[in-house]
Amino acid sequence: MGKHQLKNLAKTIEYILLYRPDEFGLFLNDDGSLPIKELMWALHEDSGWRHVRPGHLKELVYSGLQLAFTVEEKRLRPKHEFSQSASVAIPPKSLFFAARRKAYPVILKHGLTPGGRPYVPLATTKEMAFRIGKRRDPKPILVTVHAARANDEGHSFLSCGELLYLTKELPPLFLSGPPIREVPQPRKAARPPVPSTREVEATRMPGSFLLDPARDPDPARRQRWKQEEDRKRRLSRERRRKRRR
Repeated sequence: MGKHQLKNLAKTIEYILLYRPDEFGLFLNDDGSLPIKELMWALHEDSGWRHVRPGHLKELVYSGLQLAFTVEEKRLRPKHEFSQSASVAIPPKSLFFAARRKAYPVILKHGLTPGGRPYVPLATTKEMAFRIGKRRDPKPILVTVHAARANDEGHSFLSCGELLYLTKELPPLFLSGPPIREVPQPRKAARPPVPSTREVEATRMPGSFLLDPARDPDPARRQRWKQEEDRKRRLSRERRRKRRR
């Protein structure tokens, strides 16, 4: 990557980490760190950054540029305190979460839990929820979170910029979505047909081919062959009976 591109990449990452992670559907951990994997998901949504790989972050480190963040093995971290730290806030009436199809029945039964991150991100708009959800499933299921009611009953929320709220966990009482029977499940790829033994043998013998009786241009020949086989079996049975006598 050229020096100019590296400089623009550094500015973009700085903007995400220090100013508006929510604009990209991202949030930072309590220590200010962000998983590199999630940064890549967000960058690849922009056609101008689809070519970026984790290796380019190492190029930034050795480029000589003055970076506002440090690059670790699996995380990025601002060098100084970031301005968009999450804070406790009263959420709007509804927030949104786009769930993976496989996880959706579990969410309706057991509620939302953070998984590998300290918080569950909830979007203020359906568009942002789908943007985040499509990073894990091309057709996620929209879950409506009754955030104001959950807040009234003691579940706290953190404001993360204008587009995201964070919460530790939420029971299914405060979630709603389409019935499970209506949720389209991802299709499994069809298994290729298993070749027969004769087909396998034919592939091992270059220039060979298989005779298919069903495609014989002379159907009467097949009938004659069958009659001849029946005649031979009858003669064989008669010889065996004569020997027994």
